[in-house]
Amino acid sequence: MEFFQNADPGALVLVGVGLVFLCVVALLLLFGLQVVGSTLFNLIALLTTLVSGGPMMWCGCLVLLLACGLCGGGVLLYASCNANPASMNFCLLFAGGG
Repeated sequence: MEFFQNADPGALVLVGVGLVFLCVVALLLLFGLQVVGSTLFNLIALLTTLVSGGPMMWCGCLVLLLACGLCGGGVLLYASCNANPASMNFCLLFAGGG
């Protein structure tokens, strides 16, 4: 208790503000992780339902492979914006048109 009697009042205020900030950050992290976790769980459940369900079992796999291929193609096209002048119109979408 002698520490608090001899301590600088500005330092005590700084410690108090730091503790309040730490509590607020902890609460935001706890609620944020809960929201992100539940959303991620729902997306994974939707994806597994899409891949495994339906009257034709291969249809979901085909949709998943097509989506992965489109994402990979988009990334490759974006990566080749500087090297390939044929993809200029696609690159202008990301450059803001000018």
